[in-house]
Amino acid sequence: MKSITLIALAAVLQTALAAKCGNQDCGKDTPCCVKGYCNSNAMYCMPINCEAQNSYSPDSCWDTAHCVKQSVSFGSGNAFAQIADYKGDPSKAAFVSQFEPSNAKTAGGELQMELVKQPDGKGFGATVINTRAIQYGTVTAVMRSGCTSGGVVSSFIIRNDRVGDEIDFEFVGGDKSTVQSNYYWHDNLDYTKMVKSPAVSDTTQNFHTYQIQWTPDQIVWAVNGNAFRTVKRSETWDSASNTFKYPDAEAYVSFSIWDGGSGAQGTSEWAGGAIQWGQGPFVASVKSVDIDCFYKGNDTTYVPPGSSGSDGDSSSKDDEHSDGAHSDDEHSGSEDDEHSQSEDESSASEDEESSSSEASGSESESESPSGAEESDSSVDEQSGLDEETSEDTTSGSASLAASIGAAVAMLAASYVF
Repeated sequence: MKSITLIALAAVLQTALAAKCGNQDCGKDTPCCVKGYCNSNAMYCMPINCEAQNSYSPDSCWDTAHCVKQSVSFGSGNAFAQIADYKGDPSKAAFVSQFEPSNAKTAGGELQMELVKQPDGKGFGATVINTRAIQYGTVTAVMRSGCTSGGVVSSFIIRNDRVGDEIDFEFVGGDKSTVQSNYYWHDNLDYTKMVKSPAVSDTTQNFHTYQIQWTPDQIVWAVNGNAFRTVKRSETWDSASNTFKYPDAEAYVSFSIWDGGSGAQGTSEWAGGAIQWGQGPFVASVKSVDIDCFYKGNDTTYVPPGSSGSDGDSSSKDDEHSDGAHSDDEHSGSEDDEHSQSEDESSASEDEESSSSEASGSESESESPSGAEESDSSVDEQSGLDEETSEDTTSGSASLAASIGAAVAMLAASYVF
């Protein structure tokens, strides 16, 4: 009897200590944890941000809404919502703005994301993310970049922040006639793999059609219907780690504009130097987005936040594919600062390519004041959230919990008779 009681006590202690959100416990009214802060709004409770293990309960975070075929026109009422207005139902908004204050809006049948100069001279941009996650499929966007000055970066990305898988298109102000393509696996950043598209008419003045075809076997990038790059999964084999370094994790489609010119030297040079604010306004626009899922019928039944329901009957199918058809090892979940690494890992001659990382890197240096990161640790600069402190506290709590649990379990064992 004593052993059962002590083992139960150990389990309670482990759960209580490991569930810390930074230096606090999330309560029932603010159940969702993001980097040491608790809240109940979409910024915190959307699965792309929410830390289930540190929240009020494991089911505090909203369920992941999985891919369904979508044809989004930004002239429709349910195409876009501000993050403060989103309550977790993907049928009410296909895309939401990731930050507050928001520099994203719909006007004239377009999604418009603006980069705005701040008092410190840096730019504060916008990121808009799809409310459903996709694992393989074809995503087509008709868009125009906002990079009319060097230093301005626009992007179209499919990314899983927790795992570090990414497939992207990125536009830089120093080059208005091409778009750059790249991919990453588990935040293994290899900027030498960046490939530019063939030249097209000015990407800041004209809308073009950009497409990513992502299957378990290959990724194809196309502009205006012309494929210019293919990466096969078989080509990503790494004998040293005995795995395919191929993006396979369920991810989110997003669009953004951000200030690359105020970033680290490598980032700034790649982006085209400091922004010339007199050449603004800097507005990236998206007319439409079409998403065709690789796995059909891979939907989730919507459950209002706070209810005790779970995913619908499709949950077993979703779980079947959740780790990728060709997943070769566990996802690391690391979130490195891509742009700062570009200077450490690349030579001066490779700076342009080495800084070809996603919008969440330098973008987050100037965005996300409300506390939810888009993808990178540098989001804390304006959000006021100290990721290192939060992670250290969480890690320390978990370690302490494990130690106490082990000690109590050992004590319990000694009382078995």
